[in-house]
Amino acid sequence: MEPADSDLHAEFCRELAALRLFSGPRRAALEQAVRRLREGVAIGEVMAALPVSVTEPLRGRNAPPPVATHGSPVPGAYLCPVGACHRVEQRYAGDGPPECLVHERVLTFVPDA
Repeated sequence: MEPADSDLHAEFCRELAALRLFSGPRRAALEQAVRRLREGVAIGEVMAALPVSVTEPLRGRNAPPPVATHGSPVPGAYLCPVGACHRVEQRYAGDGPPECLVHERVLTFVPDA
């Protein structure tokens, strides 16, 4: 997987909860895309099949939005649970672990060495 594809896959995963606010045909297309990603289809192919109205919010961003912190950072990082992308998340005290909604699993915790 190319680094740009992995970044796009990670962004798709990170934003999936917000994207699921779509309704009607856009929501149906989105859920079909999630199913195809679970089956191992390349993110580029999946994104190409989605309507522009679904992909525009993902392709228009250069960096993830800032996250408000509720506590001190937990030492370590959370990674994609199946190794499908390069998603890395930080968790803060008081927050639950981040989840991958594509694969419906909590991200894998890797403690700082």
